[in-house]
Amino acid sequence: MKKILSFLLILFLAISLSSAQTVSDMLENALSSVVTVAVYKTGLANKTLGVRGDVVSDVAYEKALRLSGALGSGSGFVIIKNGKKYVVTNAHVIQDASDEKGSIYIFSIDGTKYEVRIVGGDSFYDIALLEFVGTPGKEITSVDFKKSEPRIGEPVYAVGNPLGEYPYSVSNGIISAKNRVRNGITGKFGFLQTTATIIWGNSGGPLLDEYGKVAGVNTKIAYATSPEGEAVIQSQINFAVEAKIAERIINDILAYDGRVRRAYLGIEVSQTYDYEYVGSNNYAYILKDTLAVITAIIPASLAEQYLSKYIGYVITHVNQVEVRNVEEVLGEFEKIIPAETVELRLANSYQVETVQMKTSELKEKELEAIANYVIEQVSNIQLLQKEPQLAVSLMADNYHRYEADRFSERPLNKKSGSGSNRQATQQKGEKYFILAAGIVGDGYQSMWKVEDLTYFGAALKLCGMAGVIDMYLLKPYDDLDNIEVLRYYLSGDEDVMKSTLWY
Repeated sequence: MKKILSFLLILFLAISLSSAQTVSDMLENALSSVVTVAVYKTGLANKTLGVRGDVVSDVAYEKALRLSGALGSGSGFVIIKNGKKYVVTNAHVIQDASDEKGSIYIFSIDGTKYEVRIVGGDSFYDIALLEFVGTPGKEITSVDFKKSEPRIGEPVYAVGNPLGEYPYSVSNGIISAKNRVRNGITGKFGFLQTTATIIWGNSGGPLLDEYGKVAGVNTKIAYATSPEGEAVIQSQINFAVEAKIAERIINDILAYDGRVRRAYLGIEVSQTYDYEYVGSNNYAYILKDTLAVITAIIPASLAEQYLSKYIGYVITHVNQVEVRNVEEVLGEFEKIIPAETVELRLANSYQVETVQMKTSELKEKELEAIANYVIEQVSNIQLLQKEPQLAVSLMADNYHRYEADRFSERPLNKKSGSGSNRQATQQKGEKYFILAAGIVGDGYQSMWKVEDLTYFGAALKLCGMAGVIDMYLLKPYDDLDNIEVLRYYLSGDEDVMKSTLWY
């Protein structure tokens, strides 16, 4: 019996050592495909991407990475598509980079610095694709996306440059959940949840399986609020965009001139929250629409033909999948490809209807239509010019604006002390350029650059579910230091928060 136990123990140790060696070999091979992405020149606002010889480890750790002068950094990894090397990273790592030459560089495993430029990306899923300006060196290898479905409990390894100071750091864990949905403006659907710890700077790096395949793109960290009200990192809850989603986006970027194909119906879907007294001198936004409601039709869209008579109806199912709110409607819409038929089950107090319609494709014309529609709803501004820079005039004096301390996953609360009210200085009839649109507050900014109606429509799609849209305004020939912020409540009433989706 002792001999059998001894044999089993030796066998177990041998297997364990063999497995450990296999993982080490895998990581040795994968490290040279991982890069640090550094941004050296930034712009006013983010880009709305998706609208338009030695042992390897010895080389990786032999000297410190020189990131002096960089304004921000993250991680990335190299793939090969059509025989060419590209860098995959998160959109949020590079979306505030300037359009100027020399704005973005990557550092390879031996510290060599290479200039790269943006091929395209998708702000919604937080994926960007970069290409080398010159020829990448031979020290840069590549990795492939995982083709098989990830499994719960499967071991994974996060590789990246946490804090911008520790390149080629590896953390291990398991896949603890799949298809997670996260609140926020961007990166909502299709996350793997893992226990492989990541931190700032890991964004955009690969989450590798035990065979060195990319199971996901590391993107987010989970937070919880302490009893003292402070945000606390949950190191065992980390998120990576699933490989199948990331690869689909990258294939679209390469096939469709830097953009991701999306279906388009031409409807406005929303849920409203009324601002009410909830006791103890506190106010809060209380949800009034228990389901997502069709509140408008975008002019000249296919929805005019199929859905005009259903304004005011709630959406209960999309393609036979039950939906309970605007975000779930968005999640199902994101699964639809252009020219596909979508089935909506709609209901009001008296009847239930099933409507089928064919989708079109979201392109520049459709984004312009969304932008035009929203501008027409804003009674206090008038569109003056569409090109070469979007310009409006204000139709009221001292337009009221609310400045929040920050945007959170909860509805904005203007009377609870989380922000401050003040009057802006815009004057009636004056011309202003809209430089950017999104959400801005004290200590928080998520603004996207606006050049024309197309860019404004893209920003609206990203931010509409927040219920407000902030605009950076600047008078002609004025200095950038004099930028003003105009906030518009999508409901038209600051006491009603209207979480809105245009699709």
